Amino acid sequence: MAVTAGEQDGGQRTAGWWGSESALLDDTEARRRLVAATVRCVLRRGDRRIRVEEVATEAGVSRSTVYRYFKTRDDLILAVLLSRVDSAMSGVLSTLARPDDAAQSISDVFLKSVRLVNGDAISEAIFSDGSRPFSESPGLTAEPIVDAVHRHLGPLLTGWLADGQLYADLDLRETTRWLIAAGSLLMAPPWSTWSPSRQRAFVETHVVRALVRPAQPH
Repeated sequence: MAVTAGEQDGGQRTAGWWGSESALLDDTEARRRLVAATVRCVLRRGDRRIRVEEVATEAGVSRSTVYRYFKTRDDLILAVLLSRVDSAMSGVLSTLARPDDAAQSISDVFLKSVRLVNGDAISEAIFSDGSRPFSESPGLTAEPIVDAVHRHLGPLLTGWLADGQLYADLDLRETTRWLIAAGSLLMAPPWSTWSPSRQRAFVETHVVRALVRPAQPH
């Protein structure tokens, strides 16, 4: 699966330097401004190979201000992803046709999440070919991302496990991590170039079967 959604422009650019202004008295507002500046830098560059200096200039602060809130560039990118998880997952889960059906819902969540990434400017930039493979950075399987996705997916997984649709020995949080990791790998060619029907067949064969127990004959 993948994570996306949110405003593409990252909000309005802040005029002037605010490093010593009241924004720094509010950590949440300071982080929001820095994340918005990161989004603008990613969109302008077209990939996630941004520099902390670029973000500082875009936000109108010194590098030390950026480092006060984010230790590395990867932390900035991770914050961008986290800012988009709730909207993305809420949108995907709200469209499930049969949320009580584990097999169909897992396929739908998996495929719709990946398609959101492939149709979203910020996500396409973050996962572009010009970017370092995300598996080499904390990326989508970092604990904060797993926690954020699992807050949405966990209740469904718990219900499917309780009514016997999933294998009983699954660790549900690690199942969420595995789904995220599998989705991030499948956003690239050749899988991403396949037709929707071929993609669904692949997910049903290689993802759903790993989680969902075969239907028992009545």
